[in-house]
Amino acid sequence: MYLDIFFKVLGGLGLFLYGMENMSKGMQKMAGERLKKILALLTTNRFMAIGMGVVVTALVQSSSVSTVMTIGFVNASLLTLKQALGVILGANIGTTVTGWILVLQIGKYGLPMAGAAAISTMFFTSEKARTRAMTVMGLGLIFFGLELMSNGLKPLRSMPEFVSLFHAFSASSYSGVLKAAAVGAMMTAIVQSSSATLGITITLALQGLIDYPTAVALVLGENVGTTITALLAALNGTANAKRAAYAHTIVNIIGVIWATSIFRYYLHFLEGFVDPVHNITAAIATAHTMFNVVNVCIFIPFIGYLANFLCKVVKPDSPIVKERVTHLDILMADTPSVVVEQTKSEILAMGSQIKDIFMRLDNVFSGRENIDNQVPKIEALEDRLDLYQKEISDVNFHILNGTLDNSNTEETRENIQTCDEYETVSDYLLRIAKTLKKMQDNGIELNEYKKSTLNKLHATVEDLFEDINRAYELRDKDSFVAAIKKCNNIKEEYKKARADHLEHVSENVMPAMLSTGYMDILNNYRRIKDHLYNIVEVFAKIN
Repeated sequence: MYLDIFFKVLGGLGLFLYGMENMSKGMQKMAGERLKKILALLTTNRFMAIGMGVVVTALVQSSSVSTVMTIGFVNASLLTLKQALGVILGANIGTTVTGWILVLQIGKYGLPMAGAAAISTMFFTSEKARTRAMTVMGLGLIFFGLELMSNGLKPLRSMPEFVSLFHAFSASSYSGVLKAAAVGAMMTAIVQSSSATLGITITLALQGLIDYPTAVALVLGENVGTTITALLAALNGTANAKRAAYAHTIVNIIGVIWATSIFRYYLHFLEGFVDPVHNITAAIATAHTMFNVVNVCIFIPFIGYLANFLCKVVKPDSPIVKERVTHLDILMADTPSVVVEQTKSEILAMGSQIKDIFMRLDNVFSGRENIDNQVPKIEALEDRLDLYQKEISDVNFHILNGTLDNSNTEETRENIQTCDEYETVSDYLLRIAKTLKKMQDNGIELNEYKKSTLNKLHATVEDLFEDINRAYELRDKDSFVAAIKKCNNIKEEYKKARADHLEHVSENVMPAMLSTGYMDILNNYRRIKDHLYNIVEVFAKIN
């Protein structure tokens, strides 16, 4: 009998967690476009931040995902601490939606729901339809898992030893309330899912193994236990990321303190909404929602004070810590659509810095600047672009190894290749600058014809880069196709310049460094054209 109980509860919990994961991933994919707009909603308005936290958490069906994502935003300097605190408060409210899903109590329909959805994925060809089916399958597994756990726990009602065990942490006294809250916190910290422990709490209450006050006390503790995920995520984060994680824990602990200190009055307040005798599931869901709503209302006026307190308690980052150059962080990987959108912004930032390098070389060729002044600045820009490539690649390869839909997978691959090609372009521009400096240091001067040829080739390649960068920003396939003509023109310019040079080499004696240096510069511009053409091939879908 004990083994049978254990297997049913374990299987039910496993299906419940797997269902939550599937439903969460499905919801994230369906909400992808909305999540992409999240960056545009970042604001200093605390009410907007709270609302954003509520909406995002309700969409992804996981407070852990939204809080860890928020920590990632803070770590990447996309969110200030005060903005993050607002989002986290909103996430506490958004996570209560799960409880109301469980109120539906359609456990016996969970298995056919999951089965029908699973079978339908075999026939759907549309990505959207498959995502919806996966979400429904997850929902079905949640209810089926709850049903299995409920059936597994039924025999415990007739076992005195288990009844006395559950009564040991009954919320019949203040110490009992604290004990039950501690159990709820510990369970959630272990499972790292407040939804799972909420489901277990509802199951225990439905089987009569715990009473309503004990269930409410467990739910209070679960709000503290769920903060462990954000704390773990912030361990290697910036000072502000740690402050945001600590704030999440502080807010929920203080909330539990006030709720447990007036526990009897709090229960009486809750019973005014739903009678636990007639609907215990709805009563527990109400307790979960009301606690978080009231707690958020209490903390709204104190967001600024809490942020200031945490800034004093948590030491700022050491000045020797190298700052990130992008606004991407590995903790944002739980919301791939946001990563994809932010990556595009970071690659456009790379484009702006490459334009800066082109401009500096343009000043050198036109005689407005000396190459000695420009090489250190170009080197600094190229080093920065190396960091851009590393940070963009790290996060994007991480999400590429996860479960992305076809659209995001294709866009991520396009972004990675564009990033790589941009960084390589900057390498060749630096080589051109270094070659010019080497020639100058050795007293080698280009004649007017060679200067004019390089100046023209430089301007043409720069023009091609700007066209491709603009086409990437607009995702305009026609502009990419139009760039092919410019690539061919550059190829012809290069061939003509090379042929002219080789002809003059055979006719005139010139310093070897002049000949090789000039040819190196020509070849580097040709290679830049080749790498830009690689981007054209990706977006114009040239086979």
